[in-house]
Amino acid sequence: MKKTLIVRLYFKNAIHIGASTPGTGIEGTDKLIHSDTLWAALCNNWAIAGKVAGIPFDTFLDSFKTGNPLFKISSAFPCDGDEYWLPKPLSVPFPFSKSNPEPDDPDNKKEIKSLNFIRLSHFKNWIGFDETADETGIDEIADEENQPKKMADILRPHNTLDRISLASQIYHSGTTYFDAEKQSGFYFLLQTEEEKYQEVKSAVERILGIIQDTSGIGGNRGIGLGAIRDVEFLSFDETGNHQDDWGAIFPGSDEGKNAYCLLSLWHPNSIGDEPTGNDAYHETAVAYNLVLRKGWTGSLSVAHQVKRKTVYMFSEGSVFTGKPVGHLTDLSPDVTPSGQGYPHPIYRYGYALTVPMKIDPND
Repeated sequence: MKKTLIVRLYFKNAIHIGASTPGTGIEGTDKLIHSDTLWAALCNNWAIAGKVAGIPFDTFLDSFKTGNPLFKISSAFPCDGDEYWLPKPLSVPFPFSKSNPEPDDPDNKKEIKSLNFIRLSHFKNWIGFDETADETGIDEIADEENQPKKMADILRPHNTLDRISLASQIYHSGTTYFDAEKQSGFYFLLQTEEEKYQEVKSAVERILGIIQDTSGIGGNRGIGLGAIRDVEFLSFDETGNHQDDWGAIFPGSDEGKNAYCLLSLWHPNSIGDEPTGNDAYHETAVAYNLVLRKGWTGSLSVAHQVKRKTVYMFSEGSVFTGKPVGHLTDLSPDVTPSGQGYPHPIYRYGYALTVPMKIDPND
């Protein structure tokens, strides 16, 4: 049996999470932390620590390499006090569905389409796909009051100098600031087998403590961004009035559901003409977006950093009729500028954390 925890991250000041598609001279920011970025932070620091809560790094890494991950994580989404937001599913909700005898005003579709996140209670209704999906009304989902407001994205100017000519050039970088009361932040979901729950919780708590003490998450950490102020672990029964919402999203079985919504990035096990098993994504895809994942190796154990291979992954909110699985994908550069291979493999987390949902296949 699976057990799922909520891990809340509060930051001292601000954070920079680089967008996958920045503009010219502008390095934008995402208002979420992708699951592969979170896992990379855990993996890097686990490698340096060696053994955490009795779990050696080799045991941790081998579990992901062999397809039996020690745990799965979602991407990190906005939270504020006791409010949580989740990625908007890319499927058609009940109010707009052909299944609805009285479809909602189509003018609302444009407002809904522009949303990235919806409240936890709205997400529960969306994936439920029946009359309960219309209890709060589609207008309320699109209302600006129901979007995360206590974090703001600001473009900051930076100056860079050419190393040869010393010519100066201005570029802009996005930064996410949090509310002065320090109640807003990000949260992610951590899922593991019930018998491993205490062991995994202790290990992840310890690693996040190391990250809090030594570095942070995201970019521009050298100027203080991404520094963690506090980490909080919650079970669903500790979320107050949201206990029933979480219970509906993570039911004990998939009975009555016919699709799955991604809460993480997903990289299929097979890409090509002969996909295997549940990763036959081209046959099961209902609605999806792709996210470009690129960047530097970012190793804490190697002094020089180089560009890793580029890969596309399915984004949070994507919907499939088959349950996505995923794997750990190797993005190690073939050669470095020195002509040698990188000292160790570079992995990116591509396992899928999903929730069962209901859709109308005719929509």
